[in-house]
Amino acid sequence: MADSTGIIFALIAQYKALCWDYTANWGRGNPSSYIDNITFKKVITTKNFKYRVVSAGNDLGVRDAYSVQSDGSQKVNFLDYNAGRGIEDTKRIQVYVVDPDNGNQYLVAQWK
Repeated sequence: MADSTGIIFALIAQYKALCWDYTANWGRGNPSSYIDNITFKKVITTKNFKYRVVSAGNDLGVRDAYSVQSDGSQKVNFLDYNAGRGIEDTKRIQVYVVDPDNGNQYLVAQWK
């Protein structure tokens, strides 16, 4: 993995007080062999970001994000993307944050 120190300090120069934690908390469904959602601990709130979900290489689409909670967390509900169903935990799940201004996408979580 390349050294990302330069990128980090470039961000610090622009956003002195930016703080985030995109550690993934995967929420299991019923039955427990399905993943129903993901919650990120503390998201960036400088824009109203959207999320894209990809399951086993199938693009399930881009949707508006749920509201950021008072603790800074934000949930992405896979039921909204997958016709009311969770995603089997045997499949690769990729979650991207999508910049609403330019459409750039950034992989923030991956299952499998």
